[in-house]
Amino acid sequence: MKAIGIQIDADEIILVVLQKDNYGTISQTDECVRFNIADHTISAQVQQFRDQVNSTFDLIASTTIGIKMRNAKATATGKVRPPSPISFKLEGIIQLYTKCPIEFVWPQTVTAFKKRNGDFPISKNKYQQDAYDIAYYLLSK
Repeated sequence: MKAIGIQIDADEIILVVLQKDNYGTISQTDECVRFNIADHTISAQVQQFRDQVNSTFDLIASTTIGIKMRNAKATATGKVRPPSPISFKLEGIIQLYTKCPIEFVWPQTVTAFKKRNGDFPISKNKYQQDAYDIAYYLLSK
């Protein structure tokens, strides 16, 4: 089984791919990728972004995809930033992929799962940790 965890930050998406073998061992693959969109108002760039994401999903051939849910009503207080409008466009483009199920996962769901089942391993790169946690949760639940 393979799972893709996705975190969206402004005009960038971070994909982390984890696989689970027949013995239940979960490991991170080298198929992790970052995509961004330079100008979301140019149709050709939006289409290029869609094509890159879809071809990457096809190559990975995962069994499930999870997107870290963001609070649409968040305000800029403390460390929490509200999601950018562009991020919702990227989220919509990702949802158009039809070859495997895509689900949204709240960070609180992952935190509760960790409390019941123990912490997840650390991702290869710190900036990938949220996407890693989403993929790990999908393979573990």
